Amino acid sequence: MFAGPAVALFNVVVTMHGLGPFVKEAARAVTVVLDGVRVKVLPLERIIVSKKAINRPKDRAILPVLEDAAKAIRARRRKR
Repeated sequence: MFAGPAVALFNVVVTMHGLGPFVKEAARAVTVVLDGVRVKVLPLERIIVSKKAINRPKDRAILPVLEDAAKAIRARRRKR
């Protein structure tokens, strides 16, 4: 069950607009560890693509933040 404070930080999405077939997108997923549990998530770049495709006001509002985060991640990777 995805309800209550235990999952307040999660946004479980069952349909992502503007992306490729599930199999292709799943192959791009990255693994993150949350409280000791390994979870597959889409890379931020793919989430940005989907938010641009759906183009809702709430998605347009968050895009600058997500794009800034993506830039910071890329910069960090270049420094390694």
